[in-house]
Amino acid sequence: MKAITTKDVESINIGDDIARLRLNARLKQAQVADKMAVDTSRISRIETGELTPEIDEVIRITKSIPTDEASAYGAFYKQDWKALAKPSFWHPSRRSLEDAERHLTKLSQFVSKPQTGESAKAQANLYRETILSAAEYLRTIEHSVAFVGEIGVGKSTGICGLTDLLLPPEPKAQTALSRRVVLEAGSGRTTLCEVQIRSEGRTTYGLVVQPQSEEEIFRTVSDFCASLIDAAKQKGDGDNEGETRGVSEELGKALRNMAGIGRKTEKGVDGKSVRIDPAIEMAKRCNGSLSEITAEILRSIRLDQRNRTEFRFETEDRIVGLQKLRELFANINKGLCLDVSLPRRIDLIVPAPLFGKRPFAVKVIDTKGVDDTAIRPDIRAYLDDGRTLTVLCSRFNSAPDSTMQQLMENLVSTGAERTLAERVALLILPRSEEVLDTQDDSGNRAETAEEGCRIKSDQVRWALGKVKGAKDMSIIFFDVLSDAQQSVVDELAGIIENMRRLQAQRITDAGKAIDELLKRYGEEQSRQAQEKVRRRLRIFIEQHREIGTPAKKIHITFISTLRRTHARTVWASTRRNGVWSLDAYHLLGTGTAIDAQNRSQSVFAGLEELIKNMLGDSELEPAHDYLSELGRTIPLWREKFVNEATVSGRAVFQAELFADDKIWSECVALWGAGPGYRDAVATQLENWCDNHAHLQAAVEKRVHAIWRDAFLLPLALLCASTDLLSTANQEVPKAK
Repeated sequence: MKAITTKDVESINIGDDIARLRLNARLKQAQVADKMAVDTSRISRIETGELTPEIDEVIRITKSIPTDEASAYGAFYKQDWKALAKPSFWHPSRRSLEDAERHLTKLSQFVSKPQTGESAKAQANLYRETILSAAEYLRTIEHSVAFVGEIGVGKSTGICGLTDLLLPPEPKAQTALSRRVVLEAGSGRTTLCEVQIRSEGRTTYGLVVQPQSEEEIFRTVSDFCASLIDAAKQKGDGDNEGETRGVSEELGKALRNMAGIGRKTEKGVDGKSVRIDPAIEMAKRCNGSLSEITAEILRSIRLDQRNRTEFRFETEDRIVGLQKLRELFANINKGLCLDVSLPRRIDLIVPAPLFGKRPFAVKVIDTKGVDDTAIRPDIRAYLDDGRTLTVLCSRFNSAPDSTMQQLMENLVSTGAERTLAERVALLILPRSEEVLDTQDDSGNRAETAEEGCRIKSDQVRWALGKVKGAKDMSIIFFDVLSDAQQSVVDELAGIIENMRRLQAQRITDAGKAIDELLKRYGEEQSRQAQEKVRRRLRIFIEQHREIGTPAKKIHITFISTLRRTHARTVWASTRRNGVWSLDAYHLLGTGTAIDAQNRSQSVFAGLEELIKNMLGDSELEPAHDYLSELGRTIPLWREKFVNEATVSGRAVFQAELFADDKIWSECVALWGAGPGYRDAVATQLENWCDNHAHLQAAVEKRVHAIWRDAFLLPLALLCASTDLLSTANQEVPKAK
């Protein structure tokens, strides 16, 4: 990272800073100029950026403003930062970043001394990596809040309630909630795609469409046309439940509108209402030819004319802004805009900060509703992002919903229970009648909404207690119609603040360990304690150089998911060589992660226990700060090992399975052979995986290499034991 000096800090706007310091002190430019004995115009030109003052003049200006804030600014401005990029004085985590810079500077000086040994350098590098990671996290103030939930759970409505995207009710008439939400999607249904909501401040409203690729639109239209052919033949020969091929109801509605073949209701000759479906009639005219009807609908959609992706407008009237935004969103979500393509993602832009004035910026994400499985790449990406708070949304009566429990259990099985504990919340979306119908263990119904939520909270807490890491998860109730949004927003914001506090604490803890290292390095007592620690860690490495063998085939998770997923979804996935909401490669990576977690869990638990025992040894007291930092690092090593194993499992299988058009074509062709489609596909793909055992072997080879590089090597560097890992063909790196 480039060293930043006081004279070269582009992120610091001196003029704006001085104006802010002056205004906070309630001083006029003339008052500051008088104290400095300069013309008022000079202060004005500095504040507007016309003049750039030298350091000495900046210090003089801050001294002329008699506040602690101005004094602190002057001291901060003089600092030269070499390890980190210098932040703005107003940065909410400035003090933690100052601590990080100070600790890193001390470490650099310590490591550069000729008398510093290799083990001490490795120990210093452990602290350095901890501080750099935490500082980078704190430096960025952008965070996301991703809402995840089943279709129809009320997630989008809840988001509108929490982000002030609700139109006020009509003063003279009862207005249905569905007519007030900006994310209008229709009763019990969902939006077409993921929606991201962000603020640009001032009076700007906007909507930005990220369209699907033409290739994906072609495939989606073809899927839709397949459902029309089945309907025209009055045929549903999918799995045992008679499912048909096709797309979701909301996607089908959008495609119909884009092609101008929306369903209509007309009066028949007998006066009764008759449902007219032009799309079915089109399928009949094409004699059931998939290619012919697909071409016809694609021609009607006119993709070449659908090039608009952005809408922006200015207004100071909030109601007018929300009404226009709602109309835009509804038209795009339903495919009614003639110049807009099928969206992959829709971004809404609103003026006000989504969570009010906070020391960080928030972007809200309405993920695509969960239909079959929550084990999806997009959802897992948000869960794995350390900057994202994931909010699992559940109905009141069934909370936590089965898919949300499935998601939590998947996190635990892949070694991510720390994610559950630190950055996941459960949002329960009740309706008043449900709350008052709640019963306690004795069968007594709740007399108030507060009592109903308390009873339900106890029940949910009991259920969460069965999932490792979920016991202390935040449980939040929010009834859009009757609850005040502010308390819920404050609770969600509080979780983000705690996420940042944890990183600041990491800097503090590592700093204490650094101070102890510098203070005691070279002392005989410290040397002996460190040597005993290294000796015990060396024995541990000797005992765990190999991770063992897999307990089961890594494609088991993929195959079992296939067997319980809707046949329509399985069919759509096979038509895309395994890449869809049911993502074959994500599931194969998940299977690898579960295996890696199962095989390594006892090893990491053993190391944690070893460190705990050493912390209880008074003779090792000089090494206790070091051991504590090592204990805090173990979960990071474990996550890195599992995550890299996941990537390997996904990549190895995708390289061959995705390219094998033959197996995917065979899977597609299984449709129409009668009941049991998804089981037939699962069997076909299971046989493929079994017949490609070399892929499992390739993953296994990578897992062993990752075990060495992600866990054993950094531990060996700390205890001067890299010789235990060296081979004839592989050089073990030294500590930096």
